[in-house]
Amino acid sequence: MSLTDAPDAALDEPTQVLEFDIGAERYCVALDVVTEIIDRKPARSLPDSPPHVVGAMDYRGATTMLVDTASLLGVGSNPDASRVVVFDAATEDATVFGWLVDEVDRVTTVDPETVDDAPFGDDLTRGVVRGDDGLVVWVDPPVDE
Repeated sequence: MSLTDAPDAALDEPTQVLEFDIGAERYCVALDVVTEIIDRKPARSLPDSPPHVVGAMDYRGATTMLVDTASLLGVGSNPDASRVVVFDAATEDATVFGWLVDEVDRVTTVDPETVDDAPFGDDLTRGVVRGDDGLVVWVDPPVDE
C-alpha cells in the first residue's frame, strides 16, 4: 500500500514541500505548515524540558521552543544547527516551535506517485519521496511540542 492509498494521509494532488538537511540526510515538510525560515537566535535553556527541546527564543514577540530536530527524529543530535524552520501554531494558544536544521535547500512540488510509505513507523514520518536527487523523508511536525 502506498501513502496515496491511506485515507488519513491521502496525497491526491501535487503538494509543495520545503526540503532541508540534517547532517547528510534530507527531509521535507509540507510548505503550508511553515511560517518562516530564520537564522538561529540566542535561546534560554528550559528546566525539565524534553531531551529534544534545546531551549526557548523570542520570535516576533512569542516564546518559541527550539527543537533539536535530529534528536526528535532519532537520527543523532545537532543542537548547534544554525537555521530554524518556524511552524504555524495549530491554535492561538498553542506553543510556537522551530526545528533546528543545518541547511534549507529548496521548495519543490511532490507528485503523489513519487511518495511511498516509510518502511518504518512513527507518528512523524509521512513517507519517502523518490526524486532525481535521491530519497527524501517526508515528516510532519507534531501539532504541539
